[in-house]
Amino acid sequence: MNKIDKRSSLTKEIFKTTVEIQKKFPELYELLDETPLFFSFTEKNISISDLRQYLVSLIMQQKSFEKSIGTIRH
Repeated sequence: MNKIDKRSSLTKEIFKTTVEIQKKFPELYELLDETPLFFSFTEKNISISDLRQYLVSLIMQQKSFEKSIGTIRH
């Protein structure tokens, strides 16, 4: 997979994950605005590694939130 395809794939996955968080956990979605980013979306030289790290960060926040919700419900 070339860099453009990889970047596109990661961007789509970030979008998909963000939409999933928005639908399942709107309270977490609101907090994502407060999550400091290590890059700016206006930056032209966002690397594949930056996108991958951001995706992992989203997934980890979602899993942590799901776990804490599960703990509260029990």
